[in-house]
Amino acid sequence: MDFELTDEQKMSRDMARKFAEQEILPTLKDNERQEKFDPGIMKKMASKGLLAPHMPEEYGGMGLDYVTSAVIWEQLCGASLSVTQATVSGPIQPATNLLDAGTEEQKNKYLPPVCKGELIMSGAVVEPNAGSDSSMIETSARRKGNNWIINGSKIFITNGEIADVVLFMAQTDKSKGIKGLASFIVERDTPGFSSTPQKGKISWRGGSEGTLNFTDMELPLENQVGEIGNALKDALRGIDTARLFLAAGCVGVAQSCLDSCIKYAKERVQFGKPIGGHQLIQEIIADMATKVEAARLLTYRAAELKSRGVRHIKEMSYAKYFASETALWVASQAVKIHGSYGTFDEYPVGHHYQDAIAATILGGTAQMHQLTIGQQLLEMAAFK
Repeated sequence: MDFELTDEQKMSRDMARKFAEQEILPTLKDNERQEKFDPGIMKKMASKGLLAPHMPEEYGGMGLDYVTSAVIWEQLCGASLSVTQATVSGPIQPATNLLDAGTEEQKNKYLPPVCKGELIMSGAVVEPNAGSDSSMIETSARRKGNNWIINGSKIFITNGEIADVVLFMAQTDKSKGIKGLASFIVERDTPGFSSTPQKGKISWRGGSEGTLNFTDMELPLENQVGEIGNALKDALRGIDTARLFLAAGCVGVAQSCLDSCIKYAKERVQFGKPIGGHQLIQEIIADMATKVEAARLLTYRAAELKSRGVRHIKEMSYAKYFASETALWVASQAVKIHGSYGTFDEYPVGHHYQDAIAATILGGTAQMHQLTIGQQLLEMAAFK
């Protein structure tokens, strides 16, 4: 078993780190204060081959394996998880979903511009009453001749306020539960479609979220993606890729916090010596480093299995659950080590802490992944 990165992976890592330092960090503080996301970063990231590393080359991606993609995401998120998530979200979740379930016409129309940063794509599943439980989706799709009539709303949608095109789920027959769900694609200028930004977040302030509303919105039949009843199944690869991104991103967050703490502990002098000389500080930093390395190995392992097409439900939950919890714990400890300085955005640990809070929720909460792991190990569902 080889734990070393290849020369190509190291090159991708260094390129992503340089991009994060030059294109994300300089404007991060001001953008977070304004809850502002600049979509122009998408084209810049695409020009370096960093926007859609995992997507096939024929559709504008780089065709890289998932370990290399995870290495890239880790470095980008070391600057900002929320900015990176908003930037790469389209290629990661909805585009991957469309890749699996869409027609060739749909894929050729939307995937290349999404992977090149020329078109902003959102994936919309979550509703006010439907989060982890997709069977509660209330957005309705009613067949009328050669059209679908859509009514309903979506919430907490990444780039929902600015997306050019949205891949969303709707219920065609409530009596069938998840078997009645179908996926559809809609462009922003479609009559009956509207969106509003979501502001006032305590987390994810560098990203972009919005609510979507569908009011008697008519879509032609060709806007349906995949077959009715397969919407959740079709979405699994995109969801799985999103979980890998979040795991890798959380490793980047935790590593950045660790690096900041090591630097600060060497420079900050109290009681006549650097605080790094205090045993309690060394103990915390040692625990940080151990957890970060464990999270990285779990993430790379899940990525490697995914690249080989090996079943990895349990391993992906290991990675996403442990990495997100690690990021939150490391970031909180980092703020404490920095003291009052850690609460100001002049230091990176504060904004990482804010982003880590959301990361424990997105892509499945910690509790959802604990259930998945338990069910996989015990081969039985949890008691209700």
